[in-house]
Amino acid sequence: MTGPGPARIEALNVLTLIRGGEPVAEALAQRTRLGQLSPADRSLMTQIVYGVLRNQRYLDAWLAPFLRGELEPVVRDILRMALFQMGFLDRVPAYAIVDAAVEQTKAVSPRATGMVNAILRRAPTKKPKNLPLAVEFSHPDWLVHRWQNRFGTEKTRRILMVNNEVPPLSLRVNVLKTSREAVLAELHQEGVRSELSHYVPEAIRVSGSFWLEDLPAFQNGLVTVQDESSMLVTWVLDPQPDERIVDLTAGLGGKTGHILERTQGQAKVTAVDLSRTRLKLLQENLTRLGFFNHVTVMEMDARHFAAGNVHEFDRVLLDAPCSNLGVLRRRSDARWKKQENDLQEHKNLQQELLTAAITVAKPGGVIVYSTCSVEPEETIMVLDHVLATHPTIHHEDVREYLPDPIFEEFVVDGNLVLLPGDLGMDGFFIARLRT
Repeated sequence: MTGPGPARIEALNVLTLIRGGEPVAEALAQRTRLGQLSPADRSLMTQIVYGVLRNQRYLDAWLAPFLRGELEPVVRDILRMALFQMGFLDRVPAYAIVDAAVEQTKAVSPRATGMVNAILRRAPTKKPKNLPLAVEFSHPDWLVHRWQNRFGTEKTRRILMVNNEVPPLSLRVNVLKTSREAVLAELHQEGVRSELSHYVPEAIRVSGSFWLEDLPAFQNGLVTVQDESSMLVTWVLDPQPDERIVDLTAGLGGKTGHILERTQGQAKVTAVDLSRTRLKLLQENLTRLGFFNHVTVMEMDARHFAAGNVHEFDRVLLDAPCSNLGVLRRRSDARWKKQENDLQEHKNLQQELLTAAITVAKPGGVIVYSTCSVEPEETIMVLDHVLATHPTIHHEDVREYLPDPIFEEFVVDGNLVLLPGDLGMDGFFIARLRT
C-alpha cells in the first residue's frame, strides 16, 4: 500500500471536525461532498468513523499501556483508526494498516511517526482483557450503572452490544406511489441486500454497502429512511383523511410525510419546528415525496404555537426532543455528550411540550407522545405529571393501533416500550392520550 488511501484521509478529516464540535452526520456529509470518494471509499470512511466513535473507550484502553505522556489529538485519532481496523475489520492485513497509519502520521505530525509505528507493530498481541462493561463497550460509567440497576447485567450487556453494532437501515415505502414488492424488486436489481419487514407493512430492511442518495427509489420519492419503531408512532396516531393534524416538533419531516402517506395526502397537516434549517430540509423531503403543497410549515416554538391555536386540531403528534439514549447505535457521538443530570432538563421541557399538545387538541382529540429514549424521566414520569395536572385527559392503550400482534409483548401499562435491539429496532417509547 502506498499512502493512507482516500478513505482513511477523509475519515481523519471527519474525526477532526467532530472533535471541533460538528455532529457526526454533518461532518460525514461535508467531507463526502468535498472528498470525491468512490462508493467503496465512502463506505469504508463511514465504517471507520462510526467504528472509532462506537469503540472509542475500548480503543483508548488498548492504547493506554503504550503511552508515556499526552498525545496530539490528531495522532490519537490515527492510532484509534488503525486499532479499530485491526480489532474489528478483516479486509486489510495488519502490516498494511500499520504502513497506512505511518504514512498518514508523516503528513500531519512527522515527529510522531516512529512512535506510531512502534505502537501499532506491538498492539495486535496486546489486546486488553477483563475490562469493566463500560470500557469493554465504550459507554459512560453513569449510563451503564443506571441500566444495570434497571435491567440487570445480562440485559444491559445486550443493549451495549446492540449500541455498538452497525444498525440496520429501514426504508418506509411511499405506498401512494408504489408497492413494497416493487421497491424490493428494484433494490435487488440495484444489488442492494433487502427484505420485507416482518412487523411493519410499509417497511423494508436493507443492509450492505451502498449510498442511499444514489438509489433511484430514494431520488424518486418512493422510499424514506425511517426505523420501524419510529414508523409505529404514526400507526398509533392513526390519522384520518380530512382531519386537522399537527406535528409539533416536526424536525426533518419523517413522521409528517408518513401521516400524509397514511391519509393519501388528504389530511390537513401543520408542521411546527424551531429550526429554520430543519424546516428547509423538511420541505425538501416533502417535495421529494410529492407533498410540498400539502403542509403548512410554521417556524415556531411549539409552546408559543399552542397559545394561538387552542383546540384547533383533531390529532396532535409530539415526538419530543429527548436524550436519544434509545438510538445510540445511530448517534455514536451522543453517548459522550449526555450527563445523567440532563434527563431532568429534558423532563421539564417534555412536560411543557406535552401541555402544549393538550392545549391545541380539540375536545375528544388524540395526542401521541413519543421519545427515542426509554428512560423513566422522559417517558412515564412525564405522562404521570401531565395526567395528574390535567384530570380530564385520558390515557389510552396503544395495542389496538399496532400493526402486528407481536408488539403486545412490548406494551407496558398501555404504552409501547421497545428497548434498543428489540425486534431489531431502535429503542422507543409511544403513548396515546385523548382529551
